[in-house]
Amino acid sequence: MNKSKHIPTAHLIVGFIGSGKTTFAKKLEQEIGALRFTKDEWFIRVFGNDPKINNFKKYDNAITNLATDVALYCLKSGKDVIIDDGFWFRKQRDEIRKRLNKLGVKVIFYYIKCPFEIARNRVVSRNKSFTPDAFNIDNQMFDSYIEYFNDMGDDENYVLINND
Repeated sequence: MNKSKHIPTAHLIVGFIGSGKTTFAKKLEQEIGALRFTKDEWFIRVFGNDPKINNFKKYDNAITNLATDVALYCLKSGKDVIIDDGFWFRKQRDEIRKRLNKLGVKVIFYYIKCPFEIARNRVVSRNKSFTPDAFNIDNQMFDSYIEYFNDMGDDENYVLINND
């Protein structure tokens, strides 16, 4: 009997602050049983939830790289993973896609699309009843981040999740 070998799948979650990425990732985790890597949760456990701390970018990059490396290790050992990183930059998405293609795994991007005003309202609401697994982001910081987010391109293969 010819048994087909399981090809691991990397589920990558793309979206802006407050779009519902982690909520979607947790739901997907429950549905498919993949290992979920939410780098913001890792960061907050180690450094706290204030993105204004000194060296935030350096620490965030280190945690992102660590979470991604562990996720790739799990993929190599045959496990399906969910990487809840946001993948704001096209360059970042292209780089992870290349790394995953070299591993020979299946790659699925999910673009959690949400209007910025709705996302802002969610973030403001989240800050009022603060949870220990979310960053404390004020309106000014939210606005300053918008320019850094690159929408998914028409040439990128992804599953669109409208979350408004």
